[in-house]
Amino acid sequence: MAASIIDQAHERARETYRSQIGRPRDELVTPALILDLEAMRRNLAFMRDRMATMPTNLRAHVKVHKSPHIARMQVEYGAIGIGCATVWEAVVQARAGIPDVFVINQLVGREKTRTAALLARESLLRVAVDDRVQADGLSAAAVEVGSTIGVLVEVDTGMHRCGTESMEETLAVARRVAELPGLAFQGITGYEGALLMDEPDPDQRVIKAAGARDYFSGTADLLARNGLPCEIITAAGTVNWELDAADPRLTEIQPGSYATMDGVHKDLEPRFEQATTVLSTCVSVRSNRFVIDAGGKTVGGPGARIKACGVPEGRFEEEHGIFTRDDASFPIAVGDRVELLCVYTPFAVGYFDAYHVVENGRVVDVWPVMPRGPESRWLLEMLEKGE
Repeated sequence: MAASIIDQAHERARETYRSQIGRPRDELVTPALILDLEAMRRNLAFMRDRMATMPTNLRAHVKVHKSPHIARMQVEYGAIGIGCATVWEAVVQARAGIPDVFVINQLVGREKTRTAALLARESLLRVAVDDRVQADGLSAAAVEVGSTIGVLVEVDTGMHRCGTESMEETLAVARRVAELPGLAFQGITGYEGALLMDEPDPDQRVIKAAGARDYFSGTADLLARNGLPCEIITAAGTVNWELDAADPRLTEIQPGSYATMDGVHKDLEPRFEQATTVLSTCVSVRSNRFVIDAGGKTVGGPGARIKACGVPEGRFEEEHGIFTRDDASFPIAVGDRVELLCVYTPFAVGYFDAYHVVENGRVVDVWPVMPRGPESRWLLEMLEKGE
């Protein structure tokens, strides 16, 4: 019953793409989203083995791949739970059997807070807040349905997006959470990964990451001195995962891109392989260029590269990729297939409804991408009906 929506989505995907199962990876109808199962397993195993030497735990973020099947594998390979960007992702992951789900984002609005409250009746759920108003809304929703939601206060560790702006503000929000019915204060969360991605100097990344951790752990110390000890102190992304994982002042890290990797993170963390690619077909060859049927929508933005040597970056319009043609370095004809390394996987994945899962060069299964977009209120209706 609990996994029914996952099983149903899986069966729909398999039925829709049944003709593709068993085909070689380079003979699919294009554009096609490919998941290299062997490469992903190597990524997961590398992270598992490295984390075994660390004082912290791994919480794997799923916004990158939006796949309950991949999330299950991340847990099988050592993750203690899952991080989500939306409450809709949280419902899917919980229904996939993930034992510990954290919405690492603020939930505002009755539909979202009620979804969280209903989900918390059947699963271990945590949510981030950085404001008393958010906490009040979650509390009211939890009290209404008789559940308890775990809450972590988000701290701005340098990214200047969401998060409290001072230790004193963090303390005030944490106190509010602790006194509200239906909520359980559990700690703090932070993220500075995107800040570090803009720093080309690896030594400076180490310095900046250390500064963020010092502020973060100092905040936890302040809370503890005021009677609010943090059970959970969680931070980091794929760029700085190893630096933060080695710090015993943290309890867990929350990277996401490591599982399937993409071009945005690959140069900064080359030990993980790009397991998600997009297969495309050459549809036009001109005197100085060739054009493929995978555009910016399908590869996650400009900067995608063909999975071959000697080919310059192309330019991407909505439905087309255009590359400089050079017969000597990369001969190509209309109808030839080319595989592209995604630039930013979350953008690319959101365009497709399923992964073509490849092992030993052939499609062995089709896994649904779910939920695909931000509009997934049907999941609230499902919870309301007790389904």
